[in-house]
Amino acid sequence: MNNKLNTSALKYTVLPLKQQCLEPFVKRISYIENETIKPQSHLLPPLDTIGFTFFFGDQMRTEHKQETVLLHKRACIAGIITKEDVSIVHQGVVKQIFVKFTPTGFYRLFKKEGKEFTNKPPADLSTINAQALEMELENCPKEIENIQEVIENYLLSKIPTALPEIPLINMVIELMQEDITGRRNVEDICEKVGVNQRYLFRLFKKVIGISPKKYYKTLQWNTIMTIINENEEESLTRIALECGFYDHPSFTKEFKKFMGISPSKFINNDIQLAELALKRNS
Repeated sequence: MNNKLNTSALKYTVLPLKQQCLEPFVKRISYIENETIKPQSHLLPPLDTIGFTFFFGDQMRTEHKQETVLLHKRACIAGIITKEDVSIVHQGVVKQIFVKFTPTGFYRLFKKEGKEFTNKPPADLSTINAQALEMELENCPKEIENIQEVIENYLLSKIPTALPEIPLINMVIELMQEDITGRRNVEDICEKVGVNQRYLFRLFKKVIGISPKKYYKTLQWNTIMTIINENEEESLTRIALECGFYDHPSFTKEFKKFMGISPSKFINNDIQLAELALKRNS
């Protein structure tokens, strides 16, 4: 793969959970650092769950269709983004702790419906009554270990009042992951688990924030991005056929619709974003 140089220095590290009892709620905590000389814009990669982020360093902003939103708060909730062409812009040194929740983790801990955060600017912590966490993060030493400890201790304090597990969602997601390239559809899954499609739609929108179909599509495209990244010597046409598409043009059209850029641009022009997207969604 052609790894072109650019003006940023991106670092990504997965931080092992210190509190193992958080595993049913938190999929991953990661540290991301990026240093740029000039302003850089990156398309936001698709995420399949809600996340919590804490920035420290220079300011960041999001852009969508020429509308700019400054991230005034350093701690915020990042909902699922299904809109195209949403970018994050940064300059200087940006450091970020990112908590990726499990599909049901955020809803169970905070009792807030996922659809409240979908396709919206990052939300203030007051939306989950976590102003105390925000204050503690602002006052603690700006070191990775200290920030992670503050976040984990706060999440740990929420477990005693957390909602119970939601087995139906876990079961459906397991079936989706068994056929990640998309030959199984949501209708088949509903029939297999014996649930009404309308009910499953409402449950996914409430808990996760998007419909089962969109969630499944996100899982599929994240897998396709991994296939592209791991099979750099293969042609996109062959990858497209292996993933169930009729030809290269139909694959390119759908990829661009989902990611906002073509597969070739994803590979050649923004390789650091590609790697980050794959790591964050694996």
